[in-house]
Amino acid sequence: MTREEFYEKYGSVVVRFKSYYKYTFTFEGKLTDGSILTCGYGGSGEIYRYEVSVDKEETVASLSPYTGSVYNDGVEVESFYDES
Repeated sequence: MTREEFYEKYGSVVVRFKSYYKYTFTFEGKLTDGSILTCGYGGSGEIYRYEVSVDKEETVASLSPYTGSVYNDGVEVESFYDES
């Protein structure tokens, strides 16, 4: 799946900050069918100026992540990864 297809399908999904590891902020949201969507924002040293809060809600589209996945019962069903 491409970044554009992922944004088109899941762009309005609300996500919240979940964790940070090696230049990537991971956000997570729940879909109406119970699936879990995760997405990663950052990926480079420029990320140091990004502020997060566990109380702040974002949408996938407003976050513009470089990676995203959807899991159903722990199994990945859709994903994208874009280095650019």
